Amino acid sequence: MTQNIVIQALKAILIDIIGEILYFPIWWYTQGLKRTTLWMWNSILGSARNLALPLMFKNLFKPMFGQTDRQGRIISFFMRIILTFSRLILFIVLLFFNLLVFVFWVGLPVLVAWGLMTNFRALWKQ
Repeated sequence: MTQNIVIQALKAILIDIIGEILYFPIWWYTQGLKRTTLWMWNSILGSARNLALPLMFKNLFKPMFGQTDRQGRIISFFMRIILTFSRLILFIVLLFFNLLVFVFWVGLPVLVAWGLMTNFRALWKQ
């Protein structure tokens, strides 16, 4: 006996949707977590490179603009201290943001599942 093509298509779509829903938590904590971790690591490295933190620490005691006299060295040292400190603070803020994204990625499905269970439990008690 042949089935209607619409019924066969609906069965295939329904099976695919159920499979995707069941596979989602597995993907979220394996491949998705791996991609998020790699993105976070590349973002941290890119932030350090863009802020030139290693270069700032390396050149901390070198005079700026070739000013080798005593006043030039003193001004250069304190100016580089200020620049290094401000860039380090910005880097720490960006690092905190990246760690917050990671914690959000790991905790979001658990938080959503907990919220759904709480709401369904409250709904059944009524």
